[in-house]
Amino acid sequence: MKYLYIIVLTTIGLLLSSCQEFLDINADPNNPQEIPLESRLIGAITMTNGAAMWRGAREVSAVCLYTASGNETSSPETWRFTSSYFFWQNSYTWAIPNCVDMVVMGKAEGAPHYAGAGRTLEALVFGMLTDQLGAIPVSEAYDGVTTARLTPAFDSQEEVYAQVIEKLDEAIALFNETENAKGLNLDNGDIMYQGDIDNWRRFAYALKARYLNHLSKKSIYDPQAVIEACSNAFNSDGMDAEFPYLDNGTATEANPWSDKGYGGFTSATAPRYFSFTQFFVDLMKTAPVTNDSLLDPRIGIIMNPAPSDGEFRGLIPGQGVPGGIEVNGDNYGRVTGGFYSRPTSPFPFITYAEVKFIEAEARLRSGDSGGALAAYQEGVSANMRKLGVAGDDITAYWNTLVDNGVQQHFDDLTSGLSHIMRQKYIAQVFNPETWVDMRRMDYSQEIYGPSLNRPTNLNPLFNEGEWIRAMIVEGNEEVRNGANVGNNTPVFRLKTPLWWDTLD
Repeated sequence: MKYLYIIVLTTIGLLLSSCQEFLDINADPNNPQEIPLESRLIGAITMTNGAAMWRGAREVSAVCLYTASGNETSSPETWRFTSSYFFWQNSYTWAIPNCVDMVVMGKAEGAPHYAGAGRTLEALVFGMLTDQLGAIPVSEAYDGVTTARLTPAFDSQEEVYAQVIEKLDEAIALFNETENAKGLNLDNGDIMYQGDIDNWRRFAYALKARYLNHLSKKSIYDPQAVIEACSNAFNSDGMDAEFPYLDNGTATEANPWSDKGYGGFTSATAPRYFSFTQFFVDLMKTAPVTNDSLLDPRIGIIMNPAPSDGEFRGLIPGQGVPGGIEVNGDNYGRVTGGFYSRPTSPFPFITYAEVKFIEAEARLRSGDSGGALAAYQEGVSANMRKLGVAGDDITAYWNTLVDNGVQQHFDDLTSGLSHIMRQKYIAQVFNPETWVDMRRMDYSQEIYGPSLNRPTNLNPLFNEGEWIRAMIVEGNEEVRNGANVGNNTPVFRLKTPLWWDTLD
């Protein structure tokens, strides 16, 4: 099993490093006749993480102002995107087929729990895709039964969201099945939960809460439905759905944000992710709403201070390192070496802390300020516990927020959202989900604070006050399926809000 694990991870590493075109999806790369159902879960989890989520998070970490390259010409942090963006290819060629084949085989072999796991991961991949690209193929995507279509029709994002929720509901129903011919960890393939069906069910509910909460700008938004999903999702520490990178493994088995994982660096002098940004540092050094000085106890766990003066500082995106990386690089908070970027740091799909922040937002929007405050406090505390912050430090931090007016702030929607979104941002390092939140909040300084500014040396396509709203569909799909892709120009794709990003 370890050998299969390494093969799958090596495949991802080669795929991500070469960006080679894999267009022949008529030939099923998974060979379902040769790989039994019980050996498939590890591949589905691995591909969902490495081929889909990592690829979808790589550039978005700069868009979300988590990271800066140290190079003022870096494309991601200055929003100079083209159709050379392989999140699409990796998802449709590798991640989704692994998930879908497991659904089909699980149902055929009387193993509904495998089918439920496949549906959960499939819903996550489609959700991540649509949140960056809008309309995507779902109804005519690979289904494991019919011949794969090379020119599938696109579903509107509204239709995609309905299908994502439908897939999660199906997954929950499959996990509720009591007759299951094969245990989910039969071949030690459940590298997340070791066959714990309750955790898988809660994972599906957590994703359902996330996607229902994305609809906060739409008239169909239902905070009570969000709260209900949260009540069935993760309810304590240790339940997070996350990918476990290996200790003492190869480069492809290491967390790609680490100095050992080779996904994050192009060279020693021009790394893709050199430093955390000053915006991120400022969030961890100030209180929400008032912006009073407040040092977050997590900052020294996430990044290292400058050896010259012990200060925490980050880069301005698009500006580069003043004086150059070799001269002044050590004065900025390196991405590598902290809690989220060690070789063995797990990469979360969704966490207990995120569920509590989702619940806090939904309760705040429903008028339950007291319930929102309680969920918010638990979200902050849960993430601090995860990072190993001492209990006394957690209590002291919360008491400072209380002295700073947090209880009164939750009587106001904007002020309450400022607390929730700033703390959620800190708890979601590198996760592409943060970009959804920033767009839902319209990149508001009232929410995120005065340090939220557009990068310098910005792509000239953007006029004053405009922010990036979506990504460009990959060029392979545009060439093969242009009639369904439609307008794929940067000026249209990068600047046009998605369906959930518009009011109705």
